[in-house]
Amino acid sequence: MKVVTTKVNVDGVVDYADMKAKAEQYKDNLSCLMITYPSTHGIFEEEIKEIIEVVHKNGGQVYLDGANMNAMMGLTHSGFLGADVGHLNLHKTFAIPHGGGGPGMGPIGCKKHLEPFLPGHPLMPIKGRTENTVSAAPYGSAGILPISYAYIKLMGKFGL
Repeated sequence: MKVVTTKVNVDGVVDYADMKAKAEQYKDNLSCLMITYPSTHGIFEEEIKEIIEVVHKNGGQVYLDGANMNAMMGLTHSGFLGADVGHLNLHKTFAIPHGGGGPGMGPIGCKKHLEPFLPGHPLMPIKGRTENTVSAAPYGSAGILPISYAYIKLMGKFGL
């Protein structure tokens, strides 16, 4: 695989014309688009649905990195936008940046058509899945979660 980057405009949003042209140019080999939404700059891409549609039209999948899920809470979610995979970064959404430089923690959801490709784990067998371990720990970096839990408890239901 080869990584192809797309341009961004002066305000930091994806240059839709450039992204569309590249998706069409590489459609015979297009694997996926990884996009952080909202962006690292905290910008909601106004054309996010169109971006996702272009990738799908040209044979690719979309991974939506929820690095800034706190900005999306109660407004939208990756499935509604049309992404095939969405990562809810609980550690960033509810408290802290990557715990000491990483790794992150939180569920990764995907659409039904990707289910056959999901890994299993030898310590937690799942019927019909291979035991291709992605993380040495079956629950990921769960040690980060007490910090997020404490933050949620301290903020309370109205503070969040």
